[in-house]
Amino acid sequence: MASEQKRLDQVCRHIARIKAGDYPAIVGRSEETSYRVVERPWKDLAEPSKLAILQDAVDWSGITNRDQAMILLSEIDPGKITDAQRTRLIDAATNSYEDKLREAAACGAGRQKDQGMER
Repeated sequence: MASEQKRLDQVCRHIARIKAGDYPAIVGRSEETSYRVVERPWKDLAEPSKLAILQDAVDWSGITNRDQAMILLSEIDPGKITDAQRTRLIDAATNSYEDKLREAAACGAGRQKDQGMER
């Protein structure tokens, strides 16, 4: 199942609006007792923060996991997120839906076969 072009366009417009905004950041030194909240532009946010915002704020309904992962990888610097986050996104971007179905079917078939032998 492919993503609808209309939904892809909506997602891209939403991401553009997100990137145009400013976001709160806590700043201060460790020896200071008071910290303050300042507004930072999108480009100054840490990559893991950008990823979290995009994953949570965007309505991804109607978008395949593959397309979502490819969009997310294009919007952040993959070298600046954790290995687990990067691996998950790359796997989702490179694995097709059919491959995942085949894997699930193979696992399910094995369980049914094993369960039948126990009876």
